[in-house]
Amino acid sequence: MPSPKPERPVRVTLEGMGLEIEVNPGISLFEAVRKAGLAIDSDCAGKGTCGQCRVHFLENVPPAKAEDELLLSPEEVADGWRLACQAFPQSDCRILIPQATPQARRRKIRVLTTAVEEELAHSPAQRTTATGYGVAIDVGTTTVVCYLMDLSRSLQVGVSAFANPQKAFGPDVISRITYAHRSPRELRELQHRLTAAIERNLVALCAERKIAPESVSAMTVVGNMTMMHIFRGVDPWSLGVAPYEPVFLESPPLAGRELGFHRFAGAQVQVLPGIGGHLGSDIVAGVLALDLPHRPGVSLFMDLGTNGEVVLCSGSILAGVSCAAGPAFEGVHIHSGMAAFPGAVERVDEVDGTLRLDTIEGAEPIGLCGSGLADAVVLLVRRGILLRSGRFVAPDQVPPEVPADLRRRVQEDGEGRRFLLHKNGERGDIVLMQRDIREVQLAKAPMRAGVEVLLNECGLAAAEIEAVYVAGAFGSSIRSESLLALGVVPESVRGRIHAVGNTAGLGARLALTSPEHLAEAGELARSIRHVDLVLRDDFREAFAENIPFP
Repeated sequence: MPSPKPERPVRVTLEGMGLEIEVNPGISLFEAVRKAGLAIDSDCAGKGTCGQCRVHFLENVPPAKAEDELLLSPEEVADGWRLACQAFPQSDCRILIPQATPQARRRKIRVLTTAVEEELAHSPAQRTTATGYGVAIDVGTTTVVCYLMDLSRSLQVGVSAFANPQKAFGPDVISRITYAHRSPRELRELQHRLTAAIERNLVALCAERKIAPESVSAMTVVGNMTMMHIFRGVDPWSLGVAPYEPVFLESPPLAGRELGFHRFAGAQVQVLPGIGGHLGSDIVAGVLALDLPHRPGVSLFMDLGTNGEVVLCSGSILAGVSCAAGPAFEGVHIHSGMAAFPGAVERVDEVDGTLRLDTIEGAEPIGLCGSGLADAVVLLVRRGILLRSGRFVAPDQVPPEVPADLRRRVQEDGEGRRFLLHKNGERGDIVLMQRDIREVQLAKAPMRAGVEVLLNECGLAAAEIEAVYVAGAFGSSIRSESLLALGVVPESVRGRIHAVGNTAGLGARLALTSPEHLAEAGELARSIRHVDLVLRDDFREAFAENIPFP
């Protein structure tokens, strides 16, 4: 909980920057720094779980919180280091915001880098005749993955995965669009943060493999349309206002120096084409990787993330939608939510009448990531603790057959009803609140509505879908049973759901190492029909119908 509020705004001097900001009562230092237009590292959006927003108080150090003591060393805490997201200054002070330092103890986010169908997903194609090395880059809103490839052998020789540093400016594309549009300076800042992080990680990867960065001659880059605009230094504002169309779909090859690279200044950078609206080159790369147009029957491709995308394929029929699903399944806007860091609850099960939580790396539970959130909601719906409408039952109305361990976890106080997952002492209990359930419903309903609109648009029925391919980190971690129980996909696809991993990264690698596949990516981008959901009555109707749980 925040410390007692001071009576007036506190003045904080940022040493080394020549700046002074005011921190209003009840506002964390992290939030105040961001509101002042400055960036401060954070992979967890200020939830106190990643340890990146460390700052050094040079005077008037606030009391240490449990998060400080968990993520900082005892010597650092004693020396005045604090997490900015947990610091609520009580009096005027001076602080130092460090650059990334070797001694910073950071929790590393888990990033999905592999695709499970790498041997089967694509047809043979002509390999590039280039020599040297190339890099395929998948730029996600949350994470970035860079694949270092030996071009002469079309062989992956290394991979580097890291959190997108733009998360310091907000967790979703809308926050990035808004920030980038403020001025050319802010747009350049977002672009530089991304390219600098890519370059820094690639240089380290090259050093590990004893490869000279100058021998990297080519890059292919994929991502959603907002990320591609920012990567190229193009204001993405048109993606944030109706009719939500991009400034560009295709991009000519660019030299690395034109994008801000230094060690890779001479590399030719090819941004793969997008489809339309928010359907970007990551979706093109996924369709390419899975070779969907050549698969028999009706296929459904879904990328479940901050912005959900769905593509329906049946022979020559290719159509796609983008759904503003929101970042709930990445832990954002969830009371105890967090990204996929060690300690995040990723599985929730009932075993012999008791609740069992499994966390990433088996660490002590500190929060709830997307797959754990889905498991918990499904369990509560199945046990009747959550009604189909999404409303919690009162503690005294829990069905009598519910085991005692689950029953005692249903609680109610002045803040409303909730379900206790883990009692966590000073760090705060891990709970599901009523508003969290609403966030889940608002994330899953548009995805299902998008599926239904595509089926209607293509004159197909759900029963005709022969395979559902679910991509992305969340899509690969969530159980297929949870997708069915939440209503993200229709019941008729039971037994036909396949988690396919990072298909965007696989498609980017194919395009990097094969001219044939690069050309095919362009053809796919032009042939996938973008179905705009904004003004469609059938989408609004399907959205409303799918808010309740099945």
